[in-house]
Amino acid sequence: MVSGSNVESTGRNLMDRKDCFGSIKEVTVDVGRTLTHARPECRNCEEIRDCLRTSKQIEEETKERDELRKQNLIAKIIDHSRITSNEIGSCLLEFLSRIYSSPIGVILFRNLLLFYEVPRDSSSFHLNVPISRKTMDLIRGEGSGGEQTGLEGFTLRIVLFQRSFSNHSKANMGMIAYEVAHTFSSDPLATNQIFKMLSGAEMNLYKKMDVEARTRWLIEKLGFADDFEAFEKETASIKET
Repeated sequence: MVSGSNVESTGRNLMDRKDCFGSIKEVTVDVGRTLTHARPECRNCEEIRDCLRTSKQIEEETKERDELRKQNLIAKIIDHSRITSNEIGSCLLEFLSRIYSSPIGVILFRNLLLFYEVPRDSSSFHLNVPISRKTMDLIRGEGSGGEQTGLEGFTLRIVLFQRSFSNHSKANMGMIAYEVAHTFSSDPLATNQIFKMLSGAEMNLYKKMDVEARTRWLIEKLGFADDFEAFEKETASIKET
C-alpha cells in the first residue's frame, strides 16, 4: 500500500527533475562497443542513474511502438497485394520485414507498396500514384470544404512482377529488391525522400547516378546485395539457355 506522503514525495521528485532528464542515449557503434551520448554536466549529476534508466525505458517503448506499426503495415500490404505462389509470398514477407528494419527504411512509411503477380507472358513494371491530402479528404467524403485532417499525402506504389525462381528464395528476394529499388530510384518524388535520409556526400554521389546505378546503390543500402547477386546469376543462366 502506498501512503499519501510517499505519493506526495514522488510527485515532488518528478516535478524537481531537470529539463534534460531522460536525454542520455546509448548507441551501439559495433559489436561489443557502446557509445554514451551525455552532457558535460552529467558527470556530477546525482540523478544520472535514474536518468539513464528512464532513457532506456523510453527507447524500449518507442521501439515497441515502431515494431507494432511496422507489423501492422506489413500485414496490410500482404492483405491487399495479390500473390499467387506461397514461395513468393514467404519471400515478400521476409523482404518487407527487412526493409522496414533497415536504417533507410523510414522513407517507406511515406509510401504504400502493393505487389501483384502477373502472367508469365506479361512484362514486369511498376506504377506510382501520388495521393494528396485533398484526395484523401474526398475519399472520406469531406470534400474541399471539410475539416482539415492534418495528414500529409502519400504515394501508392504498385509493383508487378511475373518472373520467379523455383526453390531459390535468395534469387526471388533479389528480384523483389530490384523491382522495389527501381520503383523508388526512377521516381522524382521518391528520390527527394531518399535525399533526406542521406549525408551530404552520399546525396551528391546519388545525384550523379543514372536510374540503374541508383537502383543498385539502393539495393545495397537496403541490405540485399547478396540476394541481388543470386538474382543476376539466375537471370543470366536463363538467358544462356
